Amino acid sequence: MKKTMSRKQKLCIECQKCCRDVSVYTRHDLYGCSKKKVLEFYEKRGFSVQKEGDKILLTLSMPCPHLTPEGCAIYETRPETCREYDGMEDLGEECLWSRLKG
Repeated sequence: MKKTMSRKQKLCIECQKCCRDVSVYTRHDLYGCSKKKVLEFYEKRGFSVQKEGDKILLTLSMPCPHLTPEGCAIYETRPETCREYDGMEDLGEECLWSRLKG
């Protein structure tokens, strides 16, 4: 018997943003060069770079191997890290969970 999905689960499967892209934060002061050089380094390697104060969000388009056009092929048995991840922290309004506010 198939389990009924919550609205949050349906939005997650529809969005797929965090499953299509890999994003990580870094700071320019971790490197031995200027912020400009750090940004240039990652941009030239295909990363999307967003500056957020002292933080730099690096995003690389790299889909999860379990992602299908219909969503996650292993959603019911996905890894714990996927279950616990809250896309709103990194993606804000880009995460469809933001529609659940209010």
